[in-house]
Amino acid sequence: MKIRFRDSWQFAPFAFFLLALAIDTSAFAQKSAANAANSQSRLLLAINEGGAANADATETFLRFQEFSQVVEKALGSSLSLIAVRDRNTLKDALKRRAYALLFARPNDVPAEAIRDFGYQPVVMERVPSHALFIVRKDSPLRSIADVKGKSIVTPDQYSNMWRVANAMLRDNKISMANENVRAMRDQTAIGWSMENGFFDVAVVNSASAVGRTWEKNGGRIIARSPDLPNMPLIASPEVSEAKVAKIRAALLALDSSERGKAVLKKIGLTGFRETSPQEFLDFIKWLGELEGAKQ
Repeated sequence: MKIRFRDSWQFAPFAFFLLALAIDTSAFAQKSAANAANSQSRLLLAINEGGAANADATETFLRFQEFSQVVEKALGSSLSLIAVRDRNTLKDALKRRAYALLFARPNDVPAEAIRDFGYQPVVMERVPSHALFIVRKDSPLRSIADVKGKSIVTPDQYSNMWRVANAMLRDNKISMANENVRAMRDQTAIGWSMENGFFDVAVVNSASAVGRTWEKNGGRIIARSPDLPNMPLIASPEVSEAKVAKIRAALLALDSSERGKAVLKKIGLTGFRETSPQEFLDFIKWLGELEGAKQ
């Protein structure tokens, strides 16, 4: 079929539209491919605050964004921040070495990653955390020995605070398995349950809101654990010792500048200190092995 001159002019805008669409589609495809490649090249920094915090993924990202930028600059590589709250998901990913870095409040998981999966400690919060056995002001309980036969509420079974409480009771000849124990994921809920007299004694993290304010609000602490690793940062074996050293130096220096102090304040920490693999190995040995828990 012959196309008349008049018809060809009518077709021209459509032809230009098709050409522009092809160019835009090609550019979009190239940009998508570049973004995918960039995403794959980014290393993962996982954040886990356990049951001591109630933040969702968005809140976690906003609070730790500046911290991740400090780490990213020292590392010299792009980082993607990821919030991981599920314990088993976290452990499975560490086993696969999916995270280049993990910053976690539950200290037993990083300790196991150092012992079992080749991870290396970078730094930890310089103020230690503790497991606290708390009671109401009018409670007759005075020490951990008085807990035997009483109703106890703890964080999730097999969580780090549960494990520390289990080890403390074990050291005092009390078996957690033989006691009347209930578990709650949220430590704020644990505090509310205690305030309203649903349990005789509770276990909370000293870093939690309940742990920080229990005595100020009139409650009592009848037992305190030994010093525990607090918010350790660990690195995958794929992160070189030289890069670990650079990250360590950058984080140790945070409290020496106003900007660094602001970063620390935003994530609720006072500063960092150096640590060693042996500190974690001794800690996990004291906790003891778990029976019946997913490893």
